[in-house]
Amino acid sequence: MRTILILNPTSGASMLAAGTETPEQHEEAILAALRGYDIEPEVWYTTPEDTGGGLARQAAKEGADLVVAAGGDGTIHAVATGLIGSKSTLGIIALGTMNNLAHSLDIPDTIEGACAVLAKGETKLIDVGKINEHVFLEVAGIGLEAVLFPAAEEIKSRGWLLGIDALVRGLVSLFSYQTTSLKIRFDGRKWRPYKAIQVTVCNSPYYGAHFEAAPNALMDDGLLDVVIFRNFSKLEYLRHADSIRRGERVLQPKITHRKAKSLYISADQPVEYHADGIPHGCTPATITIVPGALRVRVPQKVASGPNMASPELKQTQRYKDITCVETSDEKGQEYAKQ
Repeated sequence: MRTILILNPTSGASMLAAGTETPEQHEEAILAALRGYDIEPEVWYTTPEDTGGGLARQAAKEGADLVVAAGGDGTIHAVATGLIGSKSTLGIIALGTMNNLAHSLDIPDTIEGACAVLAKGETKLIDVGKINEHVFLEVAGIGLEAVLFPAAEEIKSRGWLLGIDALVRGLVSLFSYQTTSLKIRFDGRKWRPYKAIQVTVCNSPYYGAHFEAAPNALMDDGLLDVVIFRNFSKLEYLRHADSIRRGERVLQPKITHRKAKSLYISADQPVEYHADGIPHGCTPATITIVPGALRVRVPQKVASGPNMASPELKQTQRYKDITCVETSDEKGQEYAKQ
């Protein structure tokens, strides 16, 4: 099995990173762990010019069986994007501050644990989202979230003290943001109007600072989980963000949940959007799911859950008939027929 390790030589440099190991120590630990399973990878390094996507495409072109991304969310996303549609399998060794994709797939946050998954896990096909042709693995967001993400990323990279100016800009953006009238068309059906501060479209349960916006999102069901923040005040928005970070959902009744294969969003004025935290422009936005576009190595216990659709579910007519669903119940868990 030809294995290529794509390593970010600056992983762990964020001021918010918990570990104290150097990049060199990370590399030594990864190689030692893989060799323990008789895996001898070729090591390729990311650069500012190629953060992993080009390297991954080259690895896939050369027929690599397993392409391991070792770094933070940015590195993992870049490598994953380069592997979309290929026969190469993505392996994940999360060395960043948030590690949301690894968290959603229950991949251990230790080098030893992650390498054990590479050696003993299973390969699954997961879905990939697109917003106006920009790829996302975790989430696309329209509205206030997209405005706030740049400040949050600056704080993450520089730390709270050095990022105080970014914090101030974020607070100004928060309290000056105006709720927008949106129209959303799900799966080519009729337009639906919403007065919403934000629309979050999830492919995975976790994103950002471990926000679990869609706890029941399945990463291989061919559906997007859409979370619409209806008529939220700014204080309610902050309260909700804090509550879901702590695993609570006190404002759930004000949130609309839908499941869809695609949606089109327009607004009465341009509204910013992002894909996995990267701003890409303003509405209108077309968002779609690409089922089974990425091969990824996951723990055996994840291969049939908790964030994968079971084979039994995929065989039910109820699942096959789903194109879009709307719920406002406390858990937002149940599929419903049109």
